[in-house]
Amino acid sequence: MVMSKRDVIVCRGVWYVMVVLSLLGLSISLNLLWPAGGKPSSRSRFSRDGAVSATTFYGVTLLRFLFFTDLPTSTTASFYRDFTTRGEKIPQVIFAEFAILAIVVSPLLSRIVVDDFSIVLKFSLFTVSLFTGGIGLIQLSEKFRMEMRHAYFTLFFTLFASLIGLYISTGQNFSFSSLYMLTSFFNHYQIILEFRNSNY
Repeated sequence: MVMSKRDVIVCRGVWYVMVVLSLLGLSISLNLLWPAGGKPSSRSRFSRDGAVSATTFYGVTLLRFLFFTDLPTSTTASFYRDFTTRGEKIPQVIFAEFAILAIVVSPLLSRIVVDDFSIVLKFSLFTVSLFTGGIGLIQLSEKFRMEMRHAYFTLFFTLFASLIGLYISTGQNFSFSSLYMLTSFFNHYQIILEFRNSNY
């Protein structure tokens, strides 16, 4: 499906906002996890440096898309399309599966390492912000962009999966496998239907 110039500008604007919000979430979580003036251990310092590097990378990449990427014209917008072939949808489904699994598991692993739910919440804020910004940057790129509808579904259900992971990390007796399968099914349900109607 070829998108008009107006649709391209609106869609890119949505993902610009998502990346900006993710940078805000990353900066807040960094200040909560590693307050200024603290003396972290060597392992914690390594994690902090990695988190700061990821945040810096997101910020620099966003600036590149904002100021060093040409705006869509009537010519370039005609080539800006949603990916609709079967081969192009396979990586999207695989990415959605790994994203949901990582977001659900991250609060569980952090709860095992640190027996403090407040730290788990801070770490979950960081991972969710990191994922949201990653989706936004992928959508702003030209080569790795996902189908818009699938990107929205992936974003929504992965955020839902993060709430499931937080709930499980509180110690409630919940079936992780069934919830993971449920969110995964809804996440790419329409993609499966479109596979049947694809001509490629």
